[in-house]
Amino acid sequence: MYAFLRGAGPALRLVVSLWVVVALLAVPAARADLLADVLQRGGLRVGVAVGVPLFSYLDARQELVGSDVDTARLLASDLGVRLEIVRLTNAGRLPALEAGTVDLVVSSLAITPEREQVVGFSMPYARLYVVLAGRPALSVSGYTDLAGMEIGVTRNTASGALVARFAPRARRVDFESDMMLIEAAAAGRLDLFSTQNAVLDAVNQRAGYKMFEGKFVQQEMDVAIAMPRRERALRAWVNAWVFE
Repeated sequence: MYAFLRGAGPALRLVVSLWVVVALLAVPAARADLLADVLQRGGLRVGVAVGVPLFSYLDARQELVGSDVDTARLLASDLGVRLEIVRLTNAGRLPALEAGTVDLVVSSLAITPEREQVVGFSMPYARLYVVLAGRPALSVSGYTDLAGMEIGVTRNTASGALVARFAPRARRVDFESDMMLIEAAAAGRLDLFSTQNAVLDAVNQRAGYKMFEGKFVQQEMDVAIAMPRRERALRAWVNAWVFE
């Protein structure tokens, strides 16, 4: 069994051992697996979107901090390898996995059926609320009120997908990252936007007052660690780690 288990707790050793053995039995012997590659190179490349409040953002010293950054560090430490954080935009998270430039994505990434067709997900480790935010004076209580209205979204996010699906007559304004969406909203270039609560709070903090309010909750979503599909051994290890 992998050497990284030596420093793990007994519960984690047992769960990982069982899950990885089952996973490896299901993988053809001739096929290399990503977990083995990571251990051999001694490093884990984790993609993290920069500019997501609470999850991954730059502090006063321009260092990347946040809960996703802490999660990536702990994950690499428990795996017994060095961590390489690859900074991404929100829109670039899945393309980075598909291109093989990262091994995992730990970046407030919600599980959706569409994404599950492209990448593999671990068991959930967090939850977030997707909300429709708007100026207090606007009367908006549901998707039917959004017809013909301009709504800011971050491209390739669950919030943007919800607007496209349930408010097809709205005019979407796509931004490459949450950071760009925050800047546009706080500067007064948007009246409505779809996002998570942490981003809404960041907009109001930057504006200096309650410039926007949550109009309605679009969906509560599970957040998970993403990886290339069919990487059974890596997925088994990550699931056991999240569970522990």
